[in-house]
Amino acid sequence: MGWTIALIALAAVVLIVALVVLLRGMTFAQPLTEVEEIELVDVEKEVVAEHLGELLRIRTISLDENAPVERAAFHEMHRTLEKLYPRVHSSLEIHHINDCSLIYIWRGKNPDLPPRVLAGHMDVVPVDSDADVTWSYPPFSGQVAEDYLWGRGAMDDKCQVMGVLEALEGLLKVDYQPERTLIAAFGHDEEVGGYHGAKEIVAWLAEAGLVPDAVLDEGGAVVDGLLPGIEISSAMVGVAEKGVLTLELSVEARGGHSSTPERETAISVLAKAIAQLEANPQPAHIDAVMPMFRSLGAALPFSQQLVFANQWLFGGVLKNKLEASPSTNATIRTTLAATMIKGGVKENILPRTAQALVNIRLLPGDTIAEVCERVRKIIGDERVKLQAKEGCAWEASPVSPIDGPAFESLELTIRQVFDSVPVTPYVVLGATDSRHYADLCPQVYRFTPYLVDSTDLKRMHGVDERISLDSLSSMVQFYRLLIIRWFGAEED
Repeated sequence: MGWTIALIALAAVVLIVALVVLLRGMTFAQPLTEVEEIELVDVEKEVVAEHLGELLRIRTISLDENAPVERAAFHEMHRTLEKLYPRVHSSLEIHHINDCSLIYIWRGKNPDLPPRVLAGHMDVVPVDSDADVTWSYPPFSGQVAEDYLWGRGAMDDKCQVMGVLEALEGLLKVDYQPERTLIAAFGHDEEVGGYHGAKEIVAWLAEAGLVPDAVLDEGGAVVDGLLPGIEISSAMVGVAEKGVLTLELSVEARGGHSSTPERETAISVLAKAIAQLEANPQPAHIDAVMPMFRSLGAALPFSQQLVFANQWLFGGVLKNKLEASPSTNATIRTTLAATMIKGGVKENILPRTAQALVNIRLLPGDTIAEVCERVRKIIGDERVKLQAKEGCAWEASPVSPIDGPAFESLELTIRQVFDSVPVTPYVVLGATDSRHYADLCPQVYRFTPYLVDSTDLKRMHGVDERISLDSLSSMVQFYRLLIIRWFGAEED
């Protein structure tokens, strides 16, 4: 009798747990709804491609944060923009920041509304000289072929500069007038930190009293097939950005001849410290990805919805699944990677010093002080000295809200331009100019309006960077519609 009661009780518990798991799974995801179809402005994609092609032919290359700026290239860029967008340059206020960055100001009819910023950058990364021959078309040719525009900067980030200015030129042509002030801000050194471009732009805006309540910079895109198990495209909008910390680990030793070594050398002590860090990763924070997966709604298989909705039961399984891929692992934790190491001058001499650089990308919620303290405890060896590399330490950005009018109108615009695609908030893993706006503005979003897949993303900063002509049309349509929404009276 006692066993029977126990089995009935156990079955009841199992049934209750199953019902809770099922109910939480059914209510986890946001429903995906169709948005109203609207007529988008016609765009002559061949003309737009030619305009961007002219910009791609200008070698606005950022080599190194300490390298001198090739000002002549940026001056040529400015002249080309003036030629391509005459209405913008005759109608808007234009300010040059540090000679090479640009601010365009379109004053709104209602001065009581805070301005908003559309940001981008004009510089590009260099092309590996050894890779020139492997490009399908020369990297600075701006050539149209196979329904694509090819060249360095096609994706990162001259397309965004072009998209904003094309939209502004078209709106000026039809005598549009914004309600709130529109600021277009284009830096010249994003690829090396943005210290002389975006950072100075932000300082200029603050001094001028032009404090925005929302900023849109480069970031995610409409991505096809990037997330495992999700067959449809999703628009990845960055609502935060990881922080950066580069730590120098150094060890000093007595040195001497390699024929009579100590039990541990400077190199072995350093190697042990690095191995300890790799064996003890920073704690995972699965909650960091919950908004991203919840927003995908019905795009997730129901089995995955069950797992995400019931972390209390499947947390270990979920953590292991996300840790299995470097890309998803980086979304749930602060990552550490030893990227440079040096020590020793000759094979038979014990080195007196050994150094390594560890690059750390901080998840929002983790601070530099906390991470440094944990690194010290993990290494647990006073012989290993830690020091932050100058200029390579900044906290993770705040997380921008996704429940206000600015984000909601951004989301609606994305969905109407890109066939009702779900919009997914996420944390940007790299560094962009947008981090410089974080102290000035509470709503900083990171999105580049084009459709890409995982293969396209590998071309960014790599060989055969390109953008489809259809994507160029969509970019102009997106900015045209967003400007009307963000800077008009539609939200008020």
